[in-house]
Amino acid sequence: MLKDSIIIFKKELKSLFKDRRSIFFLIILPLVLMPGLFLTIGYTASSQEKKAAETVYRVGFINLPDEKFPEILSKRLLYEGFYKSFNTSDFSDVTSSDRTVIVEFNKNDEKLTAKIYYNSVSNKSKYAMQVIVSALNAYEKLLLSDKLRSYSLTLDDLRLIDISSVDMAPKEAQGTDFLAVMLPYMILIYIFAGSMNIGLDTTAGEKERGTLSPILVNQVSRTSIATGKVFYVMTAGLINSVSTFIGLVIAFSILGSMPNSGLSMNISALTPLKLLCLLITILTVAGLASAVMVLLGSLAKSMKEGGAYVMPFYIGAVIMGVATMQMDSPKNLIVSLIPILNSVFNMKDIITSQISTLRFLLMILSNLAVMAIVMLRILQLP
Repeated sequence: MLKDSIIIFKKELKSLFKDRRSIFFLIILPLVLMPGLFLTIGYTASSQEKKAAETVYRVGFINLPDEKFPEILSKRLLYEGFYKSFNTSDFSDVTSSDRTVIVEFNKNDEKLTAKIYYNSVSNKSKYAMQVIVSALNAYEKLLLSDKLRSYSLTLDDLRLIDISSVDMAPKEAQGTDFLAVMLPYMILIYIFAGSMNIGLDTTAGEKERGTLSPILVNQVSRTSIATGKVFYVMTAGLINSVSTFIGLVIAFSILGSMPNSGLSMNISALTPLKLLCLLITILTVAGLASAVMVLLGSLAKSMKEGGAYVMPFYIGAVIMGVATMQMDSPKNLIVSLIPILNSVFNMKDIITSQISTLRFLLMILSNLAVMAIVMLRILQLP
């Protein structure tokens, strides 16, 4: 039986690597797409911020109390100032312009209020508003400092608590929060996407093309056929997932080193042991996803019908990935018995150096057990 399974597995794998399109989509595309996608996002955000910072804005002042605020603002924003009286009908220039912002000051009971009129549709206008808020905070400190000086006090005299924070996470876990959020989600999505297409093609697709009949004529057992195809789909899904993983690591490495990216990623935290644990986790997920896709494809009479069967599982994987992105790994062992979900949390634990041997083993056993059940169901199909 195993010999026949290996023969079928080799046949399918050989046909896969003969197809240049399959090689491109499984290996080359993730390695190029992931760095390209994230670098484009990082470059676009950086470019837009630079463009907004270099824009010369028109900032209108209503009831400006003194010239101190414009001086503070000039150090943060390139602008041309103008003064105007309060008239709401004159605010059309804010609505129609992406670089005009108006600041209205009012003084009530010794308290100064500032209202900023900006255009939320324009990114430049929003940028100017945020810079003005920052300048107003600095202006507030200046006014407070002047007022305290009359009482022979300073701002430091009012700071009764000196606040600082110390990251006590293990050094190998520091700077891995972004990786722990993105990697499990992206890997999960690509495992299911890769298994879905190949799993349907090797089952429902072969039914449509009539290429399954020659194998059955040779009196190969159903067990061998099912095992060989699951191994084939699992291998293809694993190759796709590993390529995606490598592409993401490359993308995050470059993105983290870009100036003004705002991301601090500790790629060195992915030690050989962590990579091995991630590979084992990915392997169990790929095996389970492949078995499910082969089962659903075997139930379908055509690719179209198979797509309808598979889509709810793919959507479920997407929802699960999104829902767990910002979640910490629960310590409840019951979660370690829930297929797929346990793998997501274990990947998070591996990346952040919080892996539990017990939860890791339970995850492997749970995924393999469900995979075996699905395989048995495949063998029972008429």
